[in-house]
Amino acid sequence: MNAGVGNDRRSGYVVCHFTTGYIVEAKGPSDRQVVRTHRFMRRNGNGEVDNPLRSNIATVLEAERRRRRLRHQDMAQLFHTSPGEGLAYRTYIKTARRRNNVTLRTLDMMARSLRISIAALLTARTDIEPWVHELEDHSIRRRLGAILNSERARRNLLLYQMAELIGVSEITFGKLERGAGNVSVDTIAGIAKSLCLDPTTFLFQDQIAPRSR
Repeated sequence: MNAGVGNDRRSGYVVCHFTTGYIVEAKGPSDRQVVRTHRFMRRNGNGEVDNPLRSNIATVLEAERRRRRLRHQDMAQLFHTSPGEGLAYRTYIKTARRRNNVTLRTLDMMARSLRISIAALLTARTDIEPWVHELEDHSIRRRLGAILNSERARRNLLLYQMAELIGVSEITFGKLERGAGNVSVDTIAGIAKSLCLDPTTFLFQDQIAPRSR
């Protein structure tokens, strides 16, 4: 997606500019926002995806491996929840090399095994609020749903229009808005980019409160 982000000084709104797309009404003096349907992240010739979440996860995994002075095979063993179960070595090594579109449930399991938080894996930061470290898989999915619901209301879009905006089917969008399903890091990053949000931080903003279920 060829996009740029600008700041409308009159309104304080962040405005996305795309080379192609359709126009959606936006509230505020800028009034128009050009957006484009997209299908999330794309691979380059080396099979790598330009997703900062993948990079952050790989960075944290490598830091934890070096801190423990483990080989990759031994590191993968940490993610076995019980004999014969857990993260396969192939899945671990692909994740460590930024080649795996890992899901929140898998991240939850990895975080528990390493005794760190999902937020630490996604942000690769230690200077985050204590409450953010407490967020588990289901809590993050609910926050994502709350953000989508809020953004859809702010843009005054119907469900199918919002689904087109973030590049998913209407059925998938309904699940995302309800905080259901098993969300992947590429889906999170794709949503963030389509909404002009920072993929590494938008889920952890204090002012965004998840809806009660």
